[in-house]
Amino acid sequence: MYEQNIRDTDGKRHIDKLRDDTHNNNANNNGSKKNDPSKRRRAERIQLTPPVRKTIPEQKAEPAPENRIRKEKKHKSGRFKKWWKNIPAAPVMEYVPNAKRGRFDMPLFTVVIILLVMGIIMMSSASYAYALQEEGNSFAYAQKQLVAAVVGFVVMIILSRIDYRMWARPFKMIGKKKDFDNGNGLNPAMAFFGFSVILMILVIFKGDAVADAKRWITIAGVQIQPSELLKIASILLVAYLLQRNYERRKERILGCLLYLCLMGIICVLCYEQRHVSAMIIFCVLIYAMMIVGECNAKGLILLAVLAIVGVLLMYYVVQWDYITERVQGWLDPFSDMGKSTYQTSQSLITIGSGNLFGLGLGNSRQKYYYLPESQNDFVFSIICEELGFFGGMTVILLFVLFEVRGFFIAARAKDKFGSLVAFGITLQIGLQAILNIAVACNAIPNTGISLPFFSYGRSALLTQLAEVGILLSISKDANT
Repeated sequence: MYEQNIRDTDGKRHIDKLRDDTHNNNANNNGSKKNDPSKRRRAERIQLTPPVRKTIPEQKAEPAPENRIRKEKKHKSGRFKKWWKNIPAAPVMEYVPNAKRGRFDMPLFTVVIILLVMGIIMMSSASYAYALQEEGNSFAYAQKQLVAAVVGFVVMIILSRIDYRMWARPFKMIGKKKDFDNGNGLNPAMAFFGFSVILMILVIFKGDAVADAKRWITIAGVQIQPSELLKIASILLVAYLLQRNYERRKERILGCLLYLCLMGIICVLCYEQRHVSAMIIFCVLIYAMMIVGECNAKGLILLAVLAIVGVLLMYYVVQWDYITERVQGWLDPFSDMGKSTYQTSQSLITIGSGNLFGLGLGNSRQKYYYLPESQNDFVFSIICEELGFFGGMTVILLFVLFEVRGFFIAARAKDKFGSLVAFGITLQIGLQAILNIAVACNAIPNTGISLPFFSYGRSALLTQLAEVGILLSISKDANT
């Protein structure tokens, strides 16, 4: 049977043909030396060896289903204990000089300049009476805000010219000849977040108390609010972590628990400062970035449930007096106009006094100690009183344009880190604007959130302009 694979074109066995031909030649030539040995040699070269049969290895019997499940569980538990050793490093981001990059987004820059100029003018008008009474100079707050605006504008231009990828690039450590990968070294985003957390801790122990709330700290004669720095720091850190762990975003630790720990740290710090509004902004901001980063779906649902439970616990169990009063004042803003609902009711009166076109710039009556915090949390009410319905709608339209351009830049960013940072900055500024306007109109309870670019606050204005600078830097590579 092993000769069946050797056949000629006629279908006969080739080896039989060779043997017959050799036998006939030998008979005809009678042992002559002139015999042609080619066919004989060809026959001798053909080695007819039987094919080697491959032995099939014995198959081991599969373990029982229960044993197999136990082995898989043991394997998974081993990987779970060493999850930090298998974290993939993020791709290295090379720093690109400003000369090799494009132009930043001019529509966004124009909207920010209009908001900044309009904000300084309206804040100056809203703080006129209060500054005259407290500082002896009616333009004291306007001057401080103007200085912060100039410094913030310079910072915005500088950050727009610096490649935003430098926040995710590791520091060059002493004694290391080569750079770290993005996933293996301390970078500016981590350092900035750690610095902000340290300031938040210092506020709890050595902060300046205003109305039973410690939210500010004085450093070198300058009062700053660390929660404003923590906003941009958390955006940069969460964006970096989401990009670094993108390949393992569906896991429990890197896709959910890591960001839950960040939320927990921030919420504890804000809780100690009695800063509920900042707590809300941080939680919504990180949660929204997790959704955009395609994190673990079950983890997102779990976080939503925990947020609802946390709000209910704060209202029914912790029962802070001022939270209960504000919720009740929101439900009935004119119930206690002489005490608990005074601020909310005066805000509604201020907005209603403006009608369509307002009383005119600088002609507000409510800013003369009728409306508390007119230069800060309720500056939008003064805008509506002096500029009317059209003035208020203009401010809202400017913020809508800012949000549209910001999300457009985030959608066209060159990499995931830039996209997440642009999304976080745009969402944070827009969320603050929405909450502030909603508080002024009594759409939500009073939470003490400032209006970006309008409310008085030097650290807040500096931070917001720095965020815009990073956003403009991202737009240079976003092809907008």
